[in-house]
Amino acid sequence: MEFTITKGEFFKGLQKSQGVADTKGAIPILSNILIEVVDSGIWIYATDLNIGIKGFYNASVKSKGRFTANARKLFDIVRELPDADINVNQKSGVKRKEHENEFADLWINLSCGNYKTRLSGLPVDEFPAFPSYGEDYLVKFEPSQLKDMVRKTIFSISSDETRYTLNGTLLEAEGNTVKLVSTDGHRLSYIKNENPKIVEKKINVIIPQKTTSELLKLVEDDNEDVLFSIYENHAVFKKKKFVLVSRVIDGQFPNYEVVLPKNNDKRVILNKDVLIHALKRVSLLSDEKSKMVKFNIEKDNIELLSDTAGIGEAKEKVDVKYKGEGLSIGLNARYILDIMSAVDSNEIILDIKDSVSPTLFMQMNDENYKCVIMPMRLQ
Repeated sequence: MEFTITKGEFFKGLQKSQGVADTKGAIPILSNILIEVVDSGIWIYATDLNIGIKGFYNASVKSKGRFTANARKLFDIVRELPDADINVNQKSGVKRKEHENEFADLWINLSCGNYKTRLSGLPVDEFPAFPSYGEDYLVKFEPSQLKDMVRKTIFSISSDETRYTLNGTLLEAEGNTVKLVSTDGHRLSYIKNENPKIVEKKINVIIPQKTTSELLKLVEDDNEDVLFSIYENHAVFKKKKFVLVSRVIDGQFPNYEVVLPKNNDKRVILNKDVLIHALKRVSLLSDEKSKMVKFNIEKDNIELLSDTAGIGEAKEKVDVKYKGEGLSIGLNARYILDIMSAVDSNEIILDIKDSVSPTLFMQMNDENYKCVIMPMRLQ
């Protein structure tokens, strides 16, 4: 086996595999990647048994073959190489040295410029088979659309493993619409977009958080559409030269429709940047655990207030557009800042009913993206 590949192309492939290869797991082969050398390039495979990815990268091939190598070690080596062509080859029948372990029969030689190295791998047949998937698709995402939808919902996923159905994002598709929804029980993010293909039978699947993170890598470097399908309890995200297959979370996602407020009659319009900076300043003296900041809402202004025993207090007024009655509400500052980092508009809509009902955040002139925060009890 032998091939030559540019550093940039090889590094791109190895970088995409890093988040999937199980470098700290108990099964040694899962810390390795599988590289399959074919006629016009290489396929790089990585898996942790829950997620599998494979990507094709152009290379000049002298002879075909397959080998495994430690994902992290190979990535670290290629990252430090000069910007030049890299030659990788494997020669069979090389005698093993006395100190080498029983799995060192298959070595790869890598060279770039004046640098040369030799790495051992594990037997190829130990590497798990890539999950099967079909060629048909149910949802077509434009790359910018998928990136935007993931970015605007990923921060609300729960990290509480006892509530496993909340450890991912709900992907729901029906008719010509597709939605992503996530919640941790204290906040919820919802986004809806059009799907160019009509989905006749409603889709409801929960995509694990790690998978949604890997999706961002899938769409970062080109303008090719991403095709989504379901195959034997696996979610499949596919491009021409890249496939991501993931187990879905088995369980029932909460009914998010009942959480989305429909009767919040007090509307406040805020400047995003002004709110971000004021909230960062005031929340410095909020309770470390709750991160609560009190919003005292009056006509045309909001006073942000934090008061923590033994630490101190801070307050700041910001100008807003509001004509209703005054009220006070306690909200988690970190949750609000997460939303502010995701929204695109300069002005933000805050819809409130009272001090104990869910609070709704939206972008100006966009009801397809909604974020809900449950208020905190005021002392």
